[in-house]
Amino acid sequence: GGGSAGRSFRSSRGPSAFQQSQRAPTPEPTVVEKELPLTLEELMRGTTKKVTVKSKTFDTSGKRTVQDVTLEANIKPGLRTGSKIKYRGVGDQEEGGRQDVHLIVTEKEHPNFKRQGDNLITTVEISLKEALTGWDRIVRTIDGKSIRVAKPGPTQPGYEEKFPGQGMTISKKPSERGDLIVHVNVRFPASLTASQKDILKDVLP
Repeated sequence: GGGSAGRSFRSSRGPSAFQQSQRAPTPEPTVVEKELPLTLEELMRGTTKKVTVKSKTFDTSGKRTVQDVTLEANIKPGLRTGSKIKYRGVGDQEEGGRQDVHLIVTEKEHPNFKRQGDNLITTVEISLKEALTGWDRIVRTIDGKSIRVAKPGPTQPGYEEKFPGQGMTISKKPSERGDLIVHVNVRFPASLTASQKDILKDVLP
């Protein structure tokens, strides 16, 4: 019966070892999340940002003190919104140690561009007359280049033109960039006079 004794010994060990691990463990330090707002230009080129966080710790006498901790965030070109940059043990002191701080990348609103993945979208507004007879515009890219966008004939609503390699840096392939997409918005007149309507009826197919 040595084997069965060994088995019962093992099975009696199991629960007690399990109970020990159930005793209140030291809590894991919590995570503090802080937004890091960046411009599209900063996200395209990459940048280094210094962020100061307040950290509450205890001095040797057990008194709570507050100190400023400066975190350096290395932003790689093409980083996306929601990306986290993590720092261990730099926040407030708690029972289980000091808190971790996560900086979460957010995009500041841009006056000219909207980001869609690795592409950038910009909008050009043209009049109905231009939509029918032709138009010509200069569009600036995010890094300041001038691009000519033009269409000689009728432009359908929802028309867009794509310029490869003029969008955001692709984070996994930093030597490559997404597209710049130019959306064309046709501005219709708010009202027409009777004579304008008659002329249009005559000339439009």
